[in-house]
Amino acid sequence: MHEFQLTLEDCVLNLAEGPNNGPLLLLLHGFTNRWQVFQPILPVVLPKWHVVTFDFRGHGRSGRARRYSAAGFYQDAVAVLGHFAPEPVVLLGHSMGGSIALHLAQNFPERVRAVVTGDTSLDLAMHVETMNQRRNVKLFGLRRKLAGRPVEELLRRGLPSLQAHELAQLDPHVMDYHAEGRVGEFFADVQDVDFDRIRCPVLLTQASPQRGGLLQDAEIPPVLAAHPHFRFHRFESGHDLDIEQGLDSPFWQVSLAFLEPFSLYAED
Repeated sequence: MHEFQLTLEDCVLNLAEGPNNGPLLLLLHGFTNRWQVFQPILPVVLPKWHVVTFDFRGHGRSGRARRYSAAGFYQDAVAVLGHFAPEPVVLLGHSMGGSIALHLAQNFPERVRAVVTGDTSLDLAMHVETMNQRRNVKLFGLRRKLAGRPVEELLRRGLPSLQAHELAQLDPHVMDYHAEGRVGEFFADVQDVDFDRIRCPVLLTQASPQRGGLLQDAEIPPVLAAHPHFRFHRFESGHDLDIEQGLDSPFWQVSLAFLEPFSLYAED
């Protein structure tokens, strides 16, 4: 993967791009993660795809911003999509990245060929309520205190190596709204996805809510009832869907099987 920078009006994004071995596959990481979360699966997808991923603002090696919001992260993805225009794209996003993928499919239907979401909330009001629960506020408060500290310190505190490196490259202010129970303000400029505007095949996946999964059971039936052509799969794993385990993760096994038909260029 070749890393390079994309300069926006208010931020600089760190992108990683693989060789052009097939259709464009854009991987979108989750809130507080970085693009390296997808490294374990790269040996599998690089031979068939033109893989692109990046760090959202405030994450990884991307630039910092004065304020962070869901709308700002969405604009990061729009800028990356525009950089590779007019190439059609397949989108796979985990958590926040999945929500952004759905919004891209809604707003750029002529560009997006397929979408996979990884334990992404489908109802904004339910998501805000869940994130503002006391337990989640405390967890984000703790992560905010640790974010941006040296890797060595985080390792001494007992964090696993991957998490320590991720947190060390995370701007603590990314989590301000979440750590203060003001998640509604984080989404102030964002609306629910209009699934009626999405024309491409979609695979929605869910982690187990009993194991910390984000997508709640009540969010799923209304979407599937209105869009029976969408595919859905539930995994008995936590919110991370074991994505750092590569092909040992059932999420990757199901997702790559779904995407296999799109690994060939669409014929006009």
